[in-house]
Amino acid sequence: MADRLTKLVRWCKRFVLVLVIPLSLLQAADSNRPQPAGALRDCIAQARDSAAVANCEKQAQAALKENIEGLSAAIRTHLNQAQRAVFDRSASAWQAFFEHEQAMLELSLGQRRDGLGPQLQSGAITLLYEQREQQLREHLHNLSLAAPAARPADR
Repeated sequence: MADRLTKLVRWCKRFVLVLVIPLSLLQAADSNRPQPAGALRDCIAQARDSAAVANCEKQAQAALKENIEGLSAAIRTHLNQAQRAVFDRSASAWQAFFEHEQAMLELSLGQRRDGLGPQLQSGAITLLYEQREQQLREHLHNLSLAAPAARPADR
């Protein structure tokens, strides 16, 4: 009887370890992921004036730019030369879109009669960076799930 209990206890410990360790690793990886939106909200909540809010937006934008650069570099490691050319064209197209969208924001927000345009512009630009970061995260996730045969041979 004691032998059965010992085997049962060992089996339970293994079962728990098999479940708990991967879950804790996933939670740790998720908590290490940059959370600029939450940090931005916290920063804005503590801001005392519009200059402080603008500074919060600039900090969030800098963090997002850094994340975008890191994600782009990670994506490029998954691509062969021809695929990198496609990615580079996509990145250039997004940069052109961003610059034109920024100009349109200046134009449209400058026309607001309530005078809130300059304060809203920084948040709208942050949103564009957040959207690009999300797109790149999705591309990197898809590439990380690629079959080994689909991975480029010439890195």
